[in-house]
Amino acid sequence: MADIMVTHVLYMEDDPGLSILLQKGLTRKGFVVDTAVNGEDGLQKVAAGRFDVLLVDYNMPFLGGLDVIRILGEQGSSLPIIMVTGEGNESLAVEALKLGAADYVVKDAEMRYLELLPAVIGQVLYKQQLVKEHRTMQENLRESEERYRRLVELSPDGIAIHSKGRFSFVNPAGVRILGAVRAEQLTDRSLYDVVHPDYQAIVRSRMQRLEAQPGSAPWIEEKFIRIDGAVIDVEVASISFSLEGKLTFQTIFRDITERKQVEQRLEHLALYDPLTGLPNRALFFDRMGQLLSLAKRNHFVLALLYMDLDHFKKINDTLGHEAGDLLLQEASKRMASSTRRADTIARMGGDEFIGICGRITAAEDAVVVARKIVDVLSEPFDLKGHRCSISASIGISLYPADGDDAEILLNKADQAMYRVKQGGKGGYLLFRDMPAATS
Repeated sequence: MADIMVTHVLYMEDDPGLSILLQKGLTRKGFVVDTAVNGEDGLQKVAAGRFDVLLVDYNMPFLGGLDVIRILGEQGSSLPIIMVTGEGNESLAVEALKLGAADYVVKDAEMRYLELLPAVIGQVLYKQQLVKEHRTMQENLRESEERYRRLVELSPDGIAIHSKGRFSFVNPAGVRILGAVRAEQLTDRSLYDVVHPDYQAIVRSRMQRLEAQPGSAPWIEEKFIRIDGAVIDVEVASISFSLEGKLTFQTIFRDITERKQVEQRLEHLALYDPLTGLPNRALFFDRMGQLLSLAKRNHFVLALLYMDLDHFKKINDTLGHEAGDLLLQEASKRMASSTRRADTIARMGGDEFIGICGRITAAEDAVVVARKIVDVLSEPFDLKGHRCSISASIGISLYPADGDDAEILLNKADQAMYRVKQGGKGGYLLFRDMPAATS
């Protein structure tokens, strides 16, 4: 009722008596009513004022009711119009509805139409409100779809829509990430064409879970294969939804190849010596711990070789750090080439290195490795035109004979190495062969 009480009505009627009668009747019902004496006068008032509904008599001079409806329709007016016509002119009312009128009433001799008008106006305004709300909803939906479309198109992440394992849409970022030039190169292709074989079982399982229980699947890392065959690391998340009655999936993916490469480089720097590329002290203790655990479970012998490069300091001080670095790099290669594939050579720092010989049968196996290292390091080095020679002092400790802890074995190998140095440098010595007083 609140809406009806503030409703502004414009009644176009050339009969002053009918006009006054209707105006009084609607005013008593809470309407605010203006009148116009013909269609031309009425159009001028519509242009100048604000009305909620128009009542238009069919038979008026200058411009009749149908003409008014036609003109307002051409102007794009959304004002609801109720055609008021006389008895026997129902066909004209139908014509008015075709032109855009919202409803009509028929004037009768008993003036009952005046009692009907408030209800008709209320229904027309209610329908008009529904139309406005629907139009607003449609506009909001279009705006939302447009915002989403632009978001998808501008997203730096790849976004793909797929159903029954086949792509139906891939956004520009996804096209670029997958190495395509146009989205059409991917449309209708199988999702599994771009999933690396090592990850296809994981992806199939994730899709099956989303089919069984619609929702979202969290971010995981996997690998994709681009159209050009290149393998890339990606981070992927998926969500299921219904599209036109079909279960559909949206997958978001981003290329993390560079990030993975950086992570690998950082991991390498954390575990490997940047100069020689050998495992560093941290990785040595990690591998030593693993090998010790394995040796304890399987009851085999393990050897630790502590190595020091004799005369390195003199060469480094005489020829400079660049020559010293070259010497360390070349010596590292020679040491690594003298050991078995299962063995580990690590740089502890400076000119000190450590070797782990796992799963040996006797101490003599470690001696063989030590002898090879001493021999290869005794051969001259060519350091940018400077011919130099060094030797190696190596101390050897054995598990379980010399201890069952990495620190203990390292300390005893270090003692044996220093005994070699005291003896004149160059050579190797088992800790067990050291004089008792020294141990």
